[in-house]
Amino acid sequence: MGAAALGTTDASAKTNPAAPLAGKVAIVTGARANLGRGFAERLAQMGADVVVHYHRAETQAEAEQTAQLVRDAGRRAVLVQGDLGKSATAVAMFDLAEAEFGGADILVHTAGTIIKKPVADFIDAEFEQLLNDNTKTTFYAMREAARRLRDDGRIIAVGTSLTAGAAPGYAVYGGTKAPVEEFTRMMAKELGARRITVNTIAPGPLDTSFFHAAETPQTVAFAAGLAAEGRLGTVADVVPAMAALALPEGQWTNGQTVFINGGYLTR
Repeated sequence: MGAAALGTTDASAKTNPAAPLAGKVAIVTGARANLGRGFAERLAQMGADVVVHYHRAETQAEAEQTAQLVRDAGRRAVLVQGDLGKSATAVAMFDLAEAEFGGADILVHTAGTIIKKPVADFIDAEFEQLLNDNTKTTFYAMREAARRLRDDGRIIAVGTSLTAGAAPGYAVYGGTKAPVEEFTRMMAKELGARRITVNTIAPGPLDTSFFHAAETPQTVAFAAGLAAEGRLGTVADVVPAMAALALPEGQWTNGQTVFINGGYLTR
């Protein structure tokens, strides 16, 4: 598991009101692309140093690109690689944050996998993969955050708008993502005395490789048509909600699932 320090600390950010997270350290899982990359870049723009997690060794170049965006914002980044379905990877992320930056204040957990098919067509190995990539990764990352985030911290996990509706082929994906909402509700109570907030962001269909990989042009068009504007969402549509939850002023939003889907599904 490699780590590479990138960039330098911008001391002026610590007194710059445009950098509300100056002095904070964020860990972003699944940060090589898509939402994870967008979140890492925005957190850096807000003043945080970032631990960039990525899953597979062959995607290191993409993770390096995310780290470069953090550096371009004047912050520091380190890389950590591994399967978060293994608790040791979650431990390693926080170990690295402590070794390089002195600790961690924010966890943004985006890691996950889609396999779209009817329940009857799933084989055991596919179910185990989604259980690992969606449920176990969430538990291990959030558990380590509960143990090791500094007081006044933030846990922000990515769920799915599918928990507000039903879509053929998504039962196992939605079912293995749904626990993040329960972890969120209960952990907010458990960590409240330390002023650590816990929230879930639940996006709808996004115009990313993550979504398109499971779809056809016809199903993409159908999904886009369900939103109020008749389009897919973008990473840029979701990033502001994460940023608001990460702010010190976001303290009173806690234990919530925030649906960000352009009216695609509501609850």
